[in-house]
Order: sequence, then structure tokens, then C-alpha cells
Amino acid sequence: MIMQRRVVSSVLGIILIFIASCEDEINVKIPKSPEEIDLSNSFYYEINLDDRKGDTFKVRLFVDDLTEANAVFQFPATAPGTYDIHDIGRFVIDFKAFDESHDELLVTHPNTNQWVLADPTNTRVIEFEVKETFDTPVTVHSIYKMAGTSIENDHTLLNTFDVLGYPTGLKERDFYINIDYPSAWSVGTSLPKDENGFYYATDYDKLVDNPLLLGYITSASTTVDEATISIHAYSKNDLIQASQILNDVQQVLDDASAFLNVLPVDRYSFIYLFDDFNSGALEHSYSSVYVLTDKPYTANYGQGLRNIAAHEFFHVVTPLNIHSEIIGDFNFAEPTASEHLWLYEGVTEWASDMMQYRNQHLSLSNLLSEFQAKKTVSNNYNLSLSEMSLTCYGDGGAEFYNVYNKGSLVATLLDIRLLELSGGTKGLREVILELIETYGPDNAFSEATFFEDLTNMTYPEIEDFLDRYIKGTDPLPLIEYFDKIGITYNSGNNTFTVNPTPTIAQQNLFDKWSVNF
Repeated sequence: MIMQRRVVSSVLGIILIFIASCEDEINVKIPKSPEEIDLSNSFYYEINLDDRKGDTFKVRLFVDDLTEANAVFQFPATAPGTYDIHDIGRFVIDFKAFDESHDELLVTHPNTNQWVLADPTNTRVIEFEVKETFDTPVTVHSIYKMAGTSIENDHTLLNTFDVLGYPTGLKERDFYINIDYPSAWSVGTSLPKDENGFYYATDYDKLVDNPLLLGYITSASTTVDEATISIHAYSKNDLIQASQILNDVQQVLDDASAFLNVLPVDRYSFIYLFDDFNSGALEHSYSSVYVLTDKPYTANYGQGLRNIAAHEFFHVVTPLNIHSEIIGDFNFAEPTASEHLWLYEGVTEWASDMMQYRNQHLSLSNLLSEFQAKKTVSNNYNLSLSEMSLTCYGDGGAEFYNVYNKGSLVATLLDIRLLELSGGTKGLREVILELIETYGPDNAFSEATFFEDLTNMTYPEIEDFLDRYIKGTDPLPLIEYFDKIGITYNSGNNTFTVNPTPTIAQQNLFDKWSVNF
């Protein structure tokens, strides 16, 4: 009997251990968010880059306190700075929702970019996968690589708006992200971390305004005007190091600092992916992404990088510090055009040239060559800048480069006109500095009244200028305006030359036009 009792006791012990083991296994399978994150007012994302099979981002989102008003889960239809259709829902697969016990809940998929939670109140976890854009062919609305995503064995480019969505009505919640990736990888981003080591943002707009480059990358940094500047580079063939780019970026920052008196940011990241293609760059508020050809880093290549970086970095002014409500509270669900792309892109392109010229890093002859090139390209366009801006998601998209080329020339003329009207005391640079002081990153100007407001803060004559050359399609008065600063424009052969014998008035205005005062 004693032996039987011992056998029974042993068997019961084994059974209890087995049951406990099963319970532990079940508990392990139920994903939990970190205790330190309050899901009543925030969201917690997990992205698994250790599992890169299928070229997809494996994503898990922890939620709580959702209501019927938050039942629609939204992926971006477009993204800031792209002026194009993204329709990220096209890349999403295997979208699922779960309750607290990790039992699956019903979801429906009524349109490209939205999934509807049948039981949002009890939803605790949302899981999905998103295909990378680089290697996923689409027939329409292809996504520019600098605005896209890539998952490879040695690196990942993560433009967050291409992967992460949000429950509608809760875009203003805090967002936290934890990313699992190979231990040998490094990360380049301007997205800050909290005290617990999670990436975080105070709303969805800020979350998706911060791309990340992960992998076998090189990094370098500098400080300008107390702003921490970082450079992160992936080079497919190990031809380019971040340290090589640093000197050229430093020059851009020095030019911007002189132009703006002080950099209007406390941090900024230049993120470079050098590969087999030359796609261009995309700005963000505290960073910019460059997808360019991987080749030996020559002086000419460095000059090209400076020109691109000068444009992208100046976006810390427009639209980070100067923007309308359309940009300030971006509509990710439905593309909404702003009439003021001439400001965001045209003035930015103008400033990227002028800040280099005025800081003696771009010669006058090279500056005039820039004007010539922009006039050559803008000859092919016929929409007004306003019309092109308002139709950039549709028919106007075909003429989009007008905003860079004609927009930059219009900004040049506006600068000359302002200097003339003010007697050389207030040009476009000074107006920009005043706009930064008036608005800044947290206050938007009125989309509807900005032209009127700009006239009121300058001169009555500026209203006619805006009506004719931004809202309208009048031929640009290049001959008349450049003559005011002693530069001759020959429309026959599209050349700009310096008048060797300028008048005193022309010389005085040219001197003001050539410096930051």
C-alpha cells in the first residue's frame, strides 16, 4: 500500500507539473505590453526585424480604451512632403485583432487603407504584416524609394508612415515603439527614446515624421548652435562612410546658421542609403532621407550632396516652422492639397542656393547657372503655382517640378522686389525670419488668408506680385527685375550675365542682395 501511494503521488506530481507547464506555455503565448506604459492614453507598437522572412514588417500594436468611435483603423493614403498617393493599405497583409485572452476578433476591410474592428471595446492587440515597398511591384502610384521601406539581410530603411497606422480619432495619443533587430546592427534616427528605452512620440504626426535606418551603418556627429547633428549611412559596397559626408554637411549647416542667425532645431539626422539607384531625398521635421547611388566619394559627389542637403535641411523652416493648418494637422486618410507649395518647396529651393552664395560657398557664376537651369525647365510648364499646388494629387502632379524651378525663380524675384521696396533693408530672408518668430512649429498660418497676411506684413505692391506670378500665369519679369541688381537676362539664349558697369543704384541693391544683414 505504501508503494502504491508513492506511485500515485508521483503520478499526481507529474500531472500537476505538466498542467503548470501548459499554463505557463499558454501565458507565454499571450502577448503583453510593458507595465510602465499606460494604454489608456497611449499606444505601444512592437516591430520584429529579427524575422525578416517574406520582406515584411511584422507588427504588433497594444491598445486599450477604444470605443465605437475608434473602430476604424487607418493606414496613410498619403504622407507629408511626398505630394503623392501612397495607399499603404495595399501593402498590408494578415491584419488581425485580439481580445485580452488573445482570442481573435472579427475585422472587416471595407477599402484600401482601412480595417474596421467589430469589437473595439474589447480589442487589446492588433497584429499585421506590411510588405516593403522597394521590392513590392505596384502598377500605379509607385512610392519613391526615399519615401519607402526596404528589408534586407544587412539593413532596413523604415519610413514609419509606410508601416504604422492608428485607430481613428486617437491620432493625438502618445505612441511608443520597441524594435527587435539583430544585436550587431546600429540605428540612425531622430526619434527620441524615453527613460525606459522605448522610442516615443507625442502624437501620430510626430511618430511618422521620424524615419529610421537600421543595420550595418556608419555614423558621425557634430554640434552647430547647440543642435546635435547626426549622419547615418548605409553603403551597399562599403564605398562611403558617414565621416566622409560630415565635412560637406558641416558646410551646409554653417550656411544655414548664417542665413537664419541660429538653427531652429535642437537635433537633426541626415540618413543616407547608398545603393544601386539614385532616387533623391525626402524631408522630415528633424531629419531627411537620401537614397542615392553607391560609388566612390569624390569632391564632385560631395558638392552634389551639399546641394541636396541644403534644400532638405532648409525644410526645418518650411514647413516645420512656417506652415498652414493643412500641414500642421495632416490628413492621412484623404490627400488634402495646400496652395502654398510655392512656399514649402519653391522658397526652400531659393534659400538652399542663396544661403550658400551669401556664405561664399557658391560662386555668383554658379548661382546664375542655377537660375538658367531652372528657367530652362520651367519653360515646359504652364500652370500657375497655385493651380499646380492645389491639383498636385491629380492633374497638377504632371507639372510638379514647376514648384521647384519656377517657384525658386519667383522667390528670387520676390526677394529683389522686397529689397527694392524697403530700400535694401528687408528682403525675403527677413520676411522668413519674421514668419518664424510669428508662427514657429506649434502655430499654423491660415491657408485661406496667407497671401493677404503676407501683403500686410510687407508692402501693398506685393499683392500685385502674388496675383500675377503665383496665383496667375503672367510671364516672369526676369529682364526687369534682374536689371535692378545689375544682372542682364538675355531671353533669346536664356543667359544671366553681370553688367560690368552698373549704376550706383544697381550696385547698392546688388550688395544688399548678396549678403545676410
